[in-house]
Amino acid sequence: MFSNVKRLLADLRGNREGNVLTLMGLSMLPLVGTLGLAVDAAQWISWKRDLRSAADSAAISGAQALKNGTDVTAAVNKVLGYNTQHSYTVVAIETPPTSGTFAGDKSMVRVVLSTKQKLPFSSLFLATTPTVQVEAIAEASSEVANCVIALSSSGNALSITGAATVNMNCGLQSNSNFAATATGSINAGALSAVGMVNEGNNITESTAINNGVVAETDPYAGTITDPNMVCNNWPLISGAGNTLSPGCYRGIQVQANAKLTLLPGTYYLGEKGMSVGGNATVKGDEVTLVFTNTASPFNASKIGTFGAQGTSNIQITSPSSGPYAGILMHQDSRTPYSNNTRLFITGDSNSEFDGAIYAPSTEVAFSGNSGMTTDCLQIVALYVTFTGSTNVANTCPSGRGVVSYSGEHFLRMRQ
Repeated sequence: MFSNVKRLLADLRGNREGNVLTLMGLSMLPLVGTLGLAVDAAQWISWKRDLRSAADSAAISGAQALKNGTDVTAAVNKVLGYNTQHSYTVVAIETPPTSGTFAGDKSMVRVVLSTKQKLPFSSLFLATTPTVQVEAIAEASSEVANCVIALSSSGNALSITGAATVNMNCGLQSNSNFAATATGSINAGALSAVGMVNEGNNITESTAINNGVVAETDPYAGTITDPNMVCNNWPLISGAGNTLSPGCYRGIQVQANAKLTLLPGTYYLGEKGMSVGGNATVKGDEVTLVFTNTASPFNASKIGTFGAQGTSNIQITSPSSGPYAGILMHQDSRTPYSNNTRLFITGDSNSEFDGAIYAPSTEVAFSGNSGMTTDCLQIVALYVTFTGSTNVANTCPSGRGVVSYSGEHFLRMRQ
């Protein structure tokens, strides 16, 4: 009997029929396993995506309720009730969140959802069903109206550096990054950036910091047109008792210690721009200064700028009506950006700039011992910088125009 078994095993060992079939059968095992895991992964991603969509919608609805002062939990559950794709468990509905980056922030709504679903292939080997969990956080905040907007989408479009001191009851926004590293005090309604706000050590606690915001649009785009004026007169102002009427000038030069009154209206200033010497005084109500080129043919490389000594006294206010209503200074948008085309705004402690300074293609810079206090200053420029020992305070009263730069509230996903 044993000899017969031994002979059978020997015959089987020598028999090579069916080897290929056996090898193919063995090779199918990893292939089937790989395909099974791929199906499970796709299923897992689909469940998580659907759950994420439900959580995001619910969080935004909760943030809207928070803004409106209504029941946040009820709003979240109402939106979740519309989701019939998958069953899920509501793990948390919180305002403020109790954990994570935004813990304790009363402007945030946190929604956490989870679901347990058997995976077609992995469930053959797993003792427990895996859990899919997602978390969504939405923000509802009161938006501070921006009175300073830096339009450039690259670099540090807005900078407060050096010994600058800025005190404004409004918001300052960069459409790129924001350098707020001045050694002087920075106090504002908010510092906002599409990118990041580089925070120094001298920003007051009451100043909100907003990173990753939506870019501000140019509030004057399409409403302020570039002029085409031709003239050559270039008055040299000296002494006291000087008066100028609106019109076209190649430039206006106010010498040191001189006194000039600008009558109401629009002043078109060519390549010589406007320069104000030390201890000079320039006053004007209902005035707009338009810096352009007044030569023929037009020359974009010779557009005027504004410059004043730090000891000068400049008191000018913008018009309340007409095509330049609210605009104090406008630099032609065809101006190429360079160090020579910037508008330098300076003045002594009695200086007043009431209105908007609009330079969409160049820079507005506050530099040196300006020490000014503004009643209602607004700036929209490609770049905006506050440097040196500048001290700028903005006390724009309600309804003076800055509120039109942005809405009062915003909703956004934060996680």
